Amino acid sequence: MANISSPAIPNSAPAYRLTAQGRAFKLGVLSALATVFIWSCFLLSMRAGAVSALTTFDLALMRFVLPGVVLLPWVIRDWRLLMSTSPWMLLGVCVGAGVPFFYLSSLGASYAPAAHSGLLIPGTFPLFVTAIAVLVFKEPISSQRLVGLLCIGLGVLSLVLMSMLQSSGELWKGDLIFLLAAFFWAVYTICLRLAGLPPLAITGLLCLVSSVILGLLYISGQVSSGMADTPLLTVMTQFIVQAVLVGIVAGFTYGFAINLIGAELSAAIGSLTPVLVSLFAIPLLDESLSMASGLGLALVCSGVVLASGLSLRSIFSR
Repeated sequence: MANISSPAIPNSAPAYRLTAQGRAFKLGVLSALATVFIWSCFLLSMRAGAVSALTTFDLALMRFVLPGVVLLPWVIRDWRLLMSTSPWMLLGVCVGAGVPFFYLSSLGASYAPAAHSGLLIPGTFPLFVTAIAVLVFKEPISSQRLVGLLCIGLGVLSLVLMSMLQSSGELWKGDLIFLLAAFFWAVYTICLRLAGLPPLAITGLLCLVSSVILGLLYISGQVSSGMADTPLLTVMTQFIVQAVLVGIVAGFTYGFAINLIGAELSAAIGSLTPVLVSLFAIPLLDESLSMASGLGLALVCSGVVLASGLSLRSIFSR
């Protein structure tokens, strides 16, 4: 079996650049693709109007509390390892993907449709990941990766502009908030990679810290619940999506992918989420795909291939 920790580049490289080889690399790519699929299912459920009377607090409870309880044994098992990690890394993980990120995403949705969050957050956070790598860690960027990131940015921008032309109101506020949320997720991605912690343990810690914050918000009267006014089927559907798929499964697959193939490659693959959402929406939600939308999605796909350097040949040759 391939050694998961085997780097493809010298050990002197920054931690977030180290990647596995062979079978472990392929598992990392498959894990990243599985994460994209789960994120797409979540965004499709939001677009279908499954939330109903549920509040952001309700969804956050589903997202963090049960996964925190389920993953508690892994937190206890790796507690010393977690506590030996830089507090700044742990803070970046808990803020970048915890309650602050969750509420930013919800606040943005009060101004702009869920479709915009599906485009902007997973579509642009690879750009922030690379920006952090270049500006903070002084990492050089190849011309191929730069062209790929520009393609992703242009593709996402064109899709958002088309949506804005068809809508009115204060969409720009929501879009700016979504961009801030994307930055938070990029910080989470980098810190998760630099920490190099077991995926289940760090996901459990993230969920437990977020659960404590939610409890404090509830006790102080800052939040409210709409579960009593929501049909049971809707509650159960959101519970499965938020707690099981997003909270536990995607929490593991994303962390697993980052540990194997690095932050930048995982982020680039993650930007395929809006592409998958748009394609799945055609048969599931009876939506149509215009030529302009198809061009934007093609730009994103091309950008992912260029930015990541991935190809079928490169995957199977590792």
